Amino acid sequence: MSNFAVAQDNEVSYKEIEKKGCNVKLEVKAEASLVNKCYTSALGQVQTKAQIQGFRAGKAPAELVKRTFPAHIQEHAIDLVVRSAAAKAIELSKINAVMTPLLTKADFSSLKENSPWSFEISVDVAPEVDPKDYKGISVTKKSEEVTPEEIQKNIDQILEHNARLETQGDDAVVKEDSFVVVKYSGSKNGVAQKEYTSNSELIDMKNDQNIAGMAAALKGAKKGQIVKFDTKIGQDTINFTAEVQEIKTKILPTLDDNFAKDMGFDNVEKLKETLTENLKKDAKAASERDFNNQIEEALVKANNFELPQSLVAYHTNIAVENFLNRMFGGKKPDLTDENRKHFAQRMQPSVEKDLRIGYLVHAIAKKENLVATDADLQAELTKALEQNPKQKTQVEKFFKERREEILASLNEKKVFEYLKANAKVK
Repeated sequence: MSNFAVAQDNEVSYKEIEKKGCNVKLEVKAEASLVNKCYTSALGQVQTKAQIQGFRAGKAPAELVKRTFPAHIQEHAIDLVVRSAAAKAIELSKINAVMTPLLTKADFSSLKENSPWSFEISVDVAPEVDPKDYKGISVTKKSEEVTPEEIQKNIDQILEHNARLETQGDDAVVKEDSFVVVKYSGSKNGVAQKEYTSNSELIDMKNDQNIAGMAAALKGAKKGQIVKFDTKIGQDTINFTAEVQEIKTKILPTLDDNFAKDMGFDNVEKLKETLTENLKKDAKAASERDFNNQIEEALVKANNFELPQSLVAYHTNIAVENFLNRMFGGKKPDLTDENRKHFAQRMQPSVEKDLRIGYLVHAIAKKENLVATDADLQAELTKALEQNPKQKTQVEKFFKERREEILASLNEKKVFEYLKANAKVK
């Protein structure tokens, strides 16, 4: 016995009550034949789980179940009628619903077998977008050039990353650029504070995150010297005692062929050549992102249409959850409703922008007949296989399972190529 009643076209009728922006209210009428089907399905659902003395679970006669559990059957019947009739009404009305409809009005006590039944639903629908001003968008193209200064800056970063700390002799003094191994303790009103105690901590004298006053107190000290200083932490004054255990200085490697070979290159010139190529690729990608972002900003500014609020709320909630997962490493954070509301308010503008861009891309694609074809999909598959020759099975499976998503991505790519080709580049 089926546990869900599928409505036929002649079993449901509807009337549009109101339409405001992206919301439509419908009055839906389920004919008696559909109501009866839903009652039959509801009886079947209850019967399979019914436990009645003298019968095995799920084996009691239907009539006995009907007399014993009328409220349960009614509850299931209501759910089935609403779901099946609402789905058919949305199909018949041809409205583009973006979320599950919301039941807004219904007299549950009036639902009876052999009688039609009416209720009202609220449905959020996709906006009707007529894109404006998407041709001739003014864009300032960001330079893709890589300057000698940028190349040198990256070389310096590589050297810095591969630097080593060298311990200084007993006569060395702490300087502004020193690294100091320190043993320290803090007390408040003569009472030791464990949270402000360390037996051996490496202090970078240039680091702004050091305990306030620590760097100033250490400057000029020698190995074994003890310094004292006070600092305000919150409302408390903490008295610190610090002993210099070691003084170290940072030694940068020499940029020569030996260093280049240690980094996996034939020589310094090859290292610089590869670094320059990578920087040029990064600059090109950054320029492309900036170009696209300018187009997106111009599109959103010229096309300020209403969005379905239930869809905005749904995607905002997903954005908040994803952010919290990243922030807390997948652990469930103990946040108040006010905290979550604060995160949602911060993320909603970005969510709305993404949704608006999505609708605009779809509308422009339709208006300009920019459609990704099977040939485009095959070309993308071929490219992916060339890049991953040892993962042929996985790549083909991915393309088969994500066909519609990949086509949508290719469609968006076509639209942006069109917009860029028609942009006014400065």
